[in-house]
Amino acid sequence: MVGAVASAAIALYRRVQEIAEQEERPLADVLTDLPRRLWQDLDTIPDDLREAADEGVAAAHRSAESVDAAG
Repeated sequence: MVGAVASAAIALYRRVQEIAEQEERPLADVLTDLPRRLWQDLDTIPDDLREAADEGVAAAHRSAESVDAAG
C-alpha cells in the first residue's frame, strides 16, 4: 500500500514538473492550481466519453463497410 501511494506521489510530482516546464510557470504555482485543473478535467469526462463512443461507432461502421465491400 505504501509503495502504491509513493508511486502515485512521484507520478503526480513528475506531472506537475512537466506542466510547469511546458507553461513556463513556477512549480509552486502549478501545484496550487492543480485542484482547479482536476475539477475541470472531471467536468469534461462525460463529453469525452460521448465523443469516444461516437468515434467508436463511426469506426465500427467504416470497418463493416470495408468488410462488405471486400466480400
